[in-house]
Amino acid sequence: MTSNSQHIINSASILKSIGHPIRIQIIILLGQYTEMTVTQLLEKIDIEQPVMSLHLGVLRKKNIIQSIKEGKQSIYSINDVSVKQVVNMIYNTRL
Repeated sequence: MTSNSQHIINSASILKSIGHPIRIQIIILLGQYTEMTVTQLLEKIDIEQPVMSLHLGVLRKKNIIQSIKEGKQSIYSINDVSVKQVVNMIYNTRL
């Protein structure tokens, strides 16, 4: 497999990982607020905590977001600015 083929596969994998309405919401919120806890995200997105954890895990696994532990809480932020830009561009230009 060529390096170009691998690059295409990696790009498709990232796009697939953000291709869920909840994950789009998470990326938009983290783009607006810079850092948020799970509790803060749950206040903005009306879903159950285990569902939120699942979606945060998908985004963390692809290095789209990162988390920093502060005591018992994890603070989430955008790790991949290009993904934030793509999501915001699509969200703000497609009605």
